[in-house]
Amino acid sequence: MKIFAFVGKEPNFGDELNHWLWPQVLPDFFDDDDSVRFIGIGSTLYDSHPAQSRKLVFGAGYAGYSGLPTLDDSWDIRFVRGRNTARILNLDENLAVGDAAILLRALDLPRPDKRYETSFIPHFQSASDGSWEAVCRLAGVHFIDPRWPVDKVLDHILSSRLIVSEAMHGVIVSDALRVPWRAIEPLNPGHRPKWQDWASVLDLDLQFTPLGPSNPIEWVMARSWNRRRLVFAIRNRRSLLGRFGGGMPLRSAAKRLSALKGTEGQLSPDAAIERATQRMQTEVAKLRADYGR
Repeated sequence: MKIFAFVGKEPNFGDELNHWLWPQVLPDFFDDDDSVRFIGIGSTLYDSHPAQSRKLVFGAGYAGYSGLPTLDDSWDIRFVRGRNTARILNLDENLAVGDAAILLRALDLPRPDKRYETSFIPHFQSASDGSWEAVCRLAGVHFIDPRWPVDKVLDHILSSRLIVSEAMHGVIVSDALRVPWRAIEPLNPGHRPKWQDWASVLDLDLQFTPLGPSNPIEWVMARSWNRRRLVFAIRNRRSLLGRFGGGMPLRSAAKRLSALKGTEGQLSPDAAIERATQRMQTEVAKLRADYGR
């Protein structure tokens, strides 16, 4: 059985969690045999998974990044991220349990001292396209890069009193580990619906706060998301456009981020996160029994 995860040009915390978490939750369970493909954390219910492989779904979601998959007998769906995924794929709502990163709660993680009052995590694309580290310096907020190794990101989340995050798994992990958070509205509108999918099973009234773009590159891209070729061209000319610096977008984003310092964060209800955790642990036990390991 092989772990499947999205692979981009740079590492991304949410996707890299797959390779960090699953060998700890299911030790000695995985190899490189793709005849059974384990689809866990991420919006990875694509229509392009190999027809000849068995697709074992363990908490993944659908976000419209591909066409709808054809769910035939080669799919073994244990649970999905949320109610929106279940509805779109015409699944029993009982299969909507939560994002599998919640299973971090089953691990005995170190609990470091709180070193940072407020920390900010951009989406991994914003970390590349934007000037968010400079925004954080100007705002007096600690910067967490979603491209860092998983261990480092987890340590910095747990060392923070408040997480402000445009990265969805920055919030999902903070919520699972009971670190209060504020959700930042993703600059790319296409990334927003999947947040509601996750929140739908945790009795959460998700509140987004917009920060806006951090530099002229993001300012242009924010007005071009429905024109993919233009976005691609902008990304390819990032170094040229970066000569214009941060300018007004950087100062505006820093002012908005600074206003969030020390504010009250959100958390899902304790009962809801514990319900999801227990259900996932039950599914882990069933998986071990069914696959004989």
